[in-house]
Amino acid sequence: MSSVWNEPRAKGLATSTAPAVDVVWGTAFELVLGLRMLVDHEEDPGSYSVGPRWFDEARASLDAETLDAIERYSGGQEILFGYLLALAADTPAPHDAAAFLATLAGTSPRALRRLLLGHRLETYRGDVSRETIAAAADRDDEAAALLLDGSAGWQRAAYEHVLSLAAGDAKRFLDAACRGWYDAVLHPDEQATARVLRRSARAARALAGRLGSEELIDTLTRGIRYAPEPGIRRILLVPHVVSRPWSIFTESEGTKIVCYGVAETHVTGDAPPDPLVAAYKALGDETRLRILRRLAEGPAGLQELTELLGLAKSTVHGHLLVLRTGGLVVAAVGKSTGYGLRRETLAESAALLDTYLDAEETEER
Repeated sequence: MSSVWNEPRAKGLATSTAPAVDVVWGTAFELVLGLRMLVDHEEDPGSYSVGPRWFDEARASLDAETLDAIERYSGGQEILFGYLLALAADTPAPHDAAAFLATLAGTSPRALRRLLLGHRLETYRGDVSRETIAAAADRDDEAAALLLDGSAGWQRAAYEHVLSLAAGDAKRFLDAACRGWYDAVLHPDEQATARVLRRSARAARALAGRLGSEELIDTLTRGIRYAPEPGIRRILLVPHVVSRPWSIFTESEGTKIVCYGVAETHVTGDAPPDPLVAAYKALGDETRLRILRRLAEGPAGLQELTELLGLAKSTVHGHLLVLRTGGLVVAAVGKSTGYGLRRETLAESAALLDTYLDAEETEER
């Protein structure tokens, strides 16, 4: 499990009152997500649309001071950048990287320390109270022990790292990491990235006028079914370019932040329909066909599929991402048997292919 989910692993039941849904976009989120990717060693770099070369080029463009700041701030724990999505959501419009850097500059070391220990989480805090987290941030040893004991397995190492740092040092390292990343990696292409994000956000807002929140999230994330949990009053949908096709979930108190990968057509312009390309890519692999055959018998969880295939869990996870992006598999949040087959995609993909080919023939005439 991850604080910022690459695949859905939430808990809780749907609330009786539907939460409000908002769509925002901005390069503040790109800054945070790019840094999160860089230190995330669990996922295969090849699972990202940008590919392994992006990671090599990003590291090569950073100076030694920035690389050192990234490592000393995060300790290699990606959630310590993922939690900063809450801070990105706090930035004033247009939610750009400059606004994020200003917001970070105005955040006190104490407030940052609380954020990094999960103070603003809603459902991901488990049974740990915000009062306990605040006391732990203020170096209360008893509260720190309670926080660590009550944290999830995917949180503990990150919290231990935060507690090992002086609050002022963490703030200093983070500021250097973000400014160095912005100057070397994000800024050169920021305007082009912003245009892609704006197009995607407009499309999402149009969909939001026609779909309920659960169907909207399913559509934008390409197959994640999320039922709002108790305490979640708002869903903030955020398009991103850098981490596509992954969907990243986190929280800021009563707001669930859902960062979804933009459609490739918003990046490339004139291209075959995204669902068509993704579906046929998903089918072109023996391992993924074996997964589909198993799911044809009924839903299954990641652990079961890993044992069936005899592969590393991260490898199977990557195959499931490709299948979900292709619309062939749906991932249900909060269920141990979290993956199911979406049979209707096969017929839809065939129809899309016919339409695309007909369009090509028409242009040739």
